[in-house]
Amino acid sequence: MKKTILSSVLQFLKTLANTIYRVLLVIVSHIILIYIGFNLGLNHCQAKTVYYGSETEVVTITYGGETIFRFNEPVKTISRASDFSIETADKTNPDYSILSVTPRFTKGSSQVTFLLANGAVVSSKIETVSKAIPEKTDSFYDFLPKSSLVEKDANAGPDISDIELMKSMIRREEVLGIEQRSLEREIKSGVADLAVKLVRIYTGAKFNGYVFKLSNISKTKSYAVDLRHLTLGKPNQALLSQTDKKELKPQEATFFRIVAKPSSVYYNVNVPFGEIKAKSASN
Repeated sequence: MKKTILSSVLQFLKTLANTIYRVLLVIVSHIILIYIGFNLGLNHCQAKTVYYGSETEVVTITYGGETIFRFNEPVKTISRASDFSIETADKTNPDYSILSVTPRFTKGSSQVTFLLANGAVVSSKIETVSKAIPEKTDSFYDFLPKSSLVEKDANAGPDISDIELMKSMIRREEVLGIEQRSLEREIKSGVADLAVKLVRIYTGAKFNGYVFKLSNISKTKSYAVDLRHLTLGKPNQALLSQTDKKELKPQEATFFRIVAKPSSVYYNVNVPFGEIKAKSASN
């Protein structure tokens, strides 16, 4: 029993020690950046963010000093970096996600590739300029994947629900963060007597909105519009739908609106129509 309790206590202390070590490592890395910032004569430690993807990103650094590159993952290998001295910013407690880059030559440019621990490749073109023109450089660079920029843009969208967007579409109100565009585009209705036009589109990070004009061009027939069975693509991307009129008499028109997922496409709309038969005199 005593051995079991002792073993549990030792395991707990080991876990606690690992947790404290990780926290201290994060704190130390930030202290290192601040320390380097003051050594470089900066009043604050603020990095320029570089969003990397498949393209080559251009980075400018100064000759005669070090520049800090901070990556979202530890760097495994660096290729074609002979023009620079690249090492961990803190040699005592190496953190391979924070590197110090010092040019060996007064000017020039080189293609340098960083392979990260998660397999991502950061292609850069590092340009070296004179220290006399510091306005062209930054002392700190944060390298983040472009996917994080997409997520950031998506999250920066307005905090609006699908119902609120529908209300704004009906009232013709402006919605912050939602792009509105008027147009006139023919859409196939599948019924010879019914003409459908897309007249307004709303584009946002969380929702798309569409306003269609539906016209009954028949001189004798009436039609019912049943939006309960409306679809927008397969699988159905529509979230909400609304129409000003549920029945269209000959030569009448109405508007119907759809709030859909941002991946939706307007021309995939399928609106269910039904001809309204005239009641016989005997009825």
